[in-house]
Amino acid sequence: MDHLQAMTRDVLHPTGYDLVSRSRFALHVGLPLAARRIALSPRPLLSILLTFLIAQLSPLDAAPVKVGGFGLFGNAELRSSLRLLEIEEGELDAQKIDDAAFLLLTRLTQNGYLDAQVSATYRTADQGEHTASWSAPFEPKIPEGVVATELRFQIDEGTLYYYQDVTIDGLVSLPVEEAKSYIIPDTSLYSRKKDRSYSPNILSNHQKQLTAALVALGRTDAKVTASSIELDKATGAVNVTFQVSEGPLYKITQAEAHYLREENLVETKEIPQGAIYTRTWVEDQTRAIRNEAYRLGYPDTKVSNRVIKATPEENTVSVHIRFEVRRGPKVTLTGVEHKGATNTHLPLLDRKTDLTPGEPLDITKAEAARRRLSRLGIFERIDLSYQADGTGQRKAIFDYKPGERIKAQLLLGYGSYEQFRAGLLARRENLFGRAHTLSFEAIRSIKSTSGRLDYTVPELLGESIDGTFEINFLDRQELYFDREERGVSVGLFRRFPQLLTDVGIDYALERKASSDPKFNEEFGLQEANIGSLSLRATRSNIDDILYPKSGYEISGVVRYADEILGGESSFLKPELGFAYHKRLGDRWLFHLGTKAAQITYPEGGRAKIPDNEFYLVGGENSVRGYRRGEAVPLAEEGKPTRVEAYALINLELEYPIFDRLNIVLFTDAARVWERTDTTDVYEDLASVGLGFRYNTIVGPVRLEYGHNIDPRPEDPRGTVHLSIGFPF
Repeated sequence: MDHLQAMTRDVLHPTGYDLVSRSRFALHVGLPLAARRIALSPRPLLSILLTFLIAQLSPLDAAPVKVGGFGLFGNAELRSSLRLLEIEEGELDAQKIDDAAFLLLTRLTQNGYLDAQVSATYRTADQGEHTASWSAPFEPKIPEGVVATELRFQIDEGTLYYYQDVTIDGLVSLPVEEAKSYIIPDTSLYSRKKDRSYSPNILSNHQKQLTAALVALGRTDAKVTASSIELDKATGAVNVTFQVSEGPLYKITQAEAHYLREENLVETKEIPQGAIYTRTWVEDQTRAIRNEAYRLGYPDTKVSNRVIKATPEENTVSVHIRFEVRRGPKVTLTGVEHKGATNTHLPLLDRKTDLTPGEPLDITKAEAARRRLSRLGIFERIDLSYQADGTGQRKAIFDYKPGERIKAQLLLGYGSYEQFRAGLLARRENLFGRAHTLSFEAIRSIKSTSGRLDYTVPELLGESIDGTFEINFLDRQELYFDREERGVSVGLFRRFPQLLTDVGIDYALERKASSDPKFNEEFGLQEANIGSLSLRATRSNIDDILYPKSGYEISGVVRYADEILGGESSFLKPELGFAYHKRLGDRWLFHLGTKAAQITYPEGGRAKIPDNEFYLVGGENSVRGYRRGEAVPLAEEGKPTRVEAYALINLELEYPIFDRLNIVLFTDAARVWERTDTTDVYEDLASVGLGFRYNTIVGPVRLEYGHNIDPRPEDPRGTVHLSIGFPF
């Protein structure tokens, strides 16, 4: 049975969708295309979604093994754990049934259900039906030789034991409330008993966590014991008193590095004293000493440490620590060899490595070169090794595994609005052997045609400035007008890693036209050549670009169009965005997104700006009570008007309810403006809603319903969206 306790859970395989519509619903099927719609009424839609959810949460329902009695999500989680036993493969023999029961019981008891009982009803080949039950302490119950054809486990969870009150005595280095957070998770807004579950195993882990926290503060001898445990078997409430013995504070009062050659001391360097003695401090000093030796040309450096003396002094212990450094021989770099990069321009690789033969071999510099080469994006893997090339001499060898040079993907889809869609994505890597990339995308549907040809030159100017050239076209029927666009653009982009910032500038010359407008008023030119210059910047430290849970992102773009840039329209379009993500306690997630944009133009210039340049507000990434482009000011007769400026805020609270499935509460609000000859017309639109998110390798699959607050007569009451990707 011991091998069961070391198993980990498999990952559920996700399925993707994307949905939008009008109190009204629409479905985007998750092929690589981003926007496919099928209009559905609410009842069929909910049936589809429920079927999808059950399929995801019940991976074993079609198999001969089932679990019941622990709730929808609890049953699904336990069924997922059974997959570790590969229970769907081979015969359901006695050993496998007992192992499965042991695994279920272990999961329950370790999560606070100390009195749990697992029962099983199983059917054998002779159609006989049998039962068995297990409880702690576990004993095998299935007779040898039994082979089941069907098996159903029934969970009797019993009482959930949970921390009701925790007392910690003897703390000095940590505030009591902070120490309690290692035992009772800080769930901030809402705390369930399950979040505070108690078991001997959980208690032991909490003692270890609190002890480790104290050791990290220099309390090397810290001990945490549970001096009192009171269990109420009727309610499951547990009161625990922890007794902390912190011990003395360990301080570095003397530290030095001894450089040895064949066990003989050749040099001693003092290390600044006064630091708190912790494992982290020791690891940092070891790394610094080793890297210093690497930079001087000693690639075989080994660093060890030992405490020479620890002297108690009242409430502290003075530590004398010594680092012993064995550098080995000094090595000179004799050359750089590139293996396996047969289709890549060798001068490019030499320039990227930037290693000079004849200098001391600095392996930190060589590793930095390998990272620079990896950023070219044309190699699947790069291995770095060193080959002896005489006494005290070595050659650096970069061994490349090239990636695929040609990639192509067919795209197919269907939606009631777009109807049949088909397309092609193609990419050619490492053109001319210089890491240039050419990509092509073409998509055709009943309602739209789009295409893009993009050519990228990495490090066009200097080491970190990339250049791009793009040709694009788009014909599409939007909600309130028909769009036609043709254009070319060139740009430069640079990454500043230390600042976590990307900046770019590009020039675009485009032909834009709009037709068949459904807006309140008509004006002037609906077709124009537009020459524009755009400056972009993004600073981000979010933890996960696909599904952020902490950090922030600030982005801004300023686009300036004028006749001197080769166009017929003049305007300025600044746009700013900010996103913030934070964990609240151990489970809640808070998300904030804001965005504001405006188009300004000289007097009389509006007539030279086609509808393409105004803003589309509403949709799954905006105000979720509306479809994309539907959140607009309305004229007196109820006809839509163009959005010339908007300010948007999105607030979300997210909570995990099962493994990769989260529930989210959100509110969206926007102010949208349109200018007239005499004044600015604006309206405030807002929605609140509820949604579910299922995390996949391409981001969260989002099912969300946005209900409009105080809708206008022309507005829907709400809109359901099923989409892929984080909203902001």
